[in-house]
Amino acid sequence: MADNSKFVPPKGMRDWLPKEVLLRQKLIRLIEQHYQLYGFQPIDTPVMENIEVLVGKGGGENEKLMFKVEKRGQELIKALVDFYEGRRATVSYDPEELKLNGTDMGLRFDMTVPLARYYGNHAAELPKPFRCYHIGPVWRADRPQKGRFREFYQCDIDIVGSTSDGCEVELLLATDRILKELNVGPFKIRISHKQLLPAILKSIGMPEELIPKAAIAIDKLDKQTFEMFSTEMSALIPADIIVKRVLSFVEKAMNNSWEFPPDIQPGFDEIRNIVHRVRAINPNANIHFDPLLVRGFDYYTGPVFEINVEDANFRFSIGGGGRYDGLIEKLGGPKGTPAVGLSLGFERILTILLEKEGAVAKSTYPKVYLVNDGQAEKDLQTLAESLRSEGIAVETGLEKKDKIKQLVAAQEAGLEYAITDFVPGAKTFKVRQLSNRQDTEMNAEQLKEVLSKLL
Repeated sequence: MADNSKFVPPKGMRDWLPKEVLLRQKLIRLIEQHYQLYGFQPIDTPVMENIEVLVGKGGGENEKLMFKVEKRGQELIKALVDFYEGRRATVSYDPEELKLNGTDMGLRFDMTVPLARYYGNHAAELPKPFRCYHIGPVWRADRPQKGRFREFYQCDIDIVGSTSDGCEVELLLATDRILKELNVGPFKIRISHKQLLPAILKSIGMPEELIPKAAIAIDKLDKQTFEMFSTEMSALIPADIIVKRVLSFVEKAMNNSWEFPPDIQPGFDEIRNIVHRVRAINPNANIHFDPLLVRGFDYYTGPVFEINVEDANFRFSIGGGGRYDGLIEKLGGPKGTPAVGLSLGFERILTILLEKEGAVAKSTYPKVYLVNDGQAEKDLQTLAESLRSEGIAVETGLEKKDKIKQLVAAQEAGLEYAITDFVPGAKTFKVRQLSNRQDTEMNAEQLKEVLSKLL
């Protein structure tokens, strides 16, 4: 048996078949159209950033998963020599420091840090506030699993330059509309505040140094039973009374029956206010206040969001975001620049849709197949060229083959219409709709209209 392993893409990355690419392109167009409905403008940034832009900017675990780009040639040699010269008297050294010293760039691990750098570079040229969307690939050296890849697309919308929580309201309304249009199935947009969970845990007596570990355990509640969580808390927290308080709070929050501790409520009323305003505008919006929400990025400073699918077959997050008011200034941009954004994990959405029955089958190319039934090549290509001049995409059969086999192959390739018969020089031709095998006499204008409905 032949060894095909050399043809397999790198771990955590994937090849896309034509039908899958077509579906992806359709979905991206739909997302872009909706972002534009809300007044967002497109931007793009390089896939690589200078290493000092990406490191130490609050990316949390994702900074550790960054793909770094080594310096080249003499620059790399000099960097390594300088590093070892500086550590000559040191018995041990940090391997991560060595790796960082030998790199000068990294692949972007999200869209937020590049946007912050972009805004710092172009602030004088951009409107205020600046509403933008950014769709493109990012890379993380993560452990691949269902719905999680090392190379994947993100679809971000951001508003930079405004402190108004009306920004959050619009981001949530836009995202709710898009997810319903995509038909991903049951979903929930969770909202909280970056500082709310730590404040609650502190108010019920948890030592500050244990709060980060407790938050990580709470974040895993969708992956473990409450009993497992209880055991973890008992091992983490020495005082039984505090363990009981934490378990009581978490259990009530999971059942949506918890209450704010009185001493911290005023500082977080803005979150409930955002939820109420979204629902006042769209009563059917799938947005929920959840005090158990944890977001791993340190650059968030206020409201945070996470989107979870609630289908029985899919139990993962498909997006998230929040307010990151200090990040642009941290990168050297204009002082005090506020910003907030929300990102959709496109590959996870695509994973859901590809597994839905018929999702790919409904994806059809907006082009027509011209059957080669033995006509003269000049006649075939003349018709094809005349249709292309009208803006109609045509795939011409280059070899004479059985007509039925050509039509079956065209349908399997994702085409919906085929020209099965024509008279050279005539204004009309016979067009078959492949899904129902109906034949219709059409002219170029009529064909263009039916194909446009496939977009």
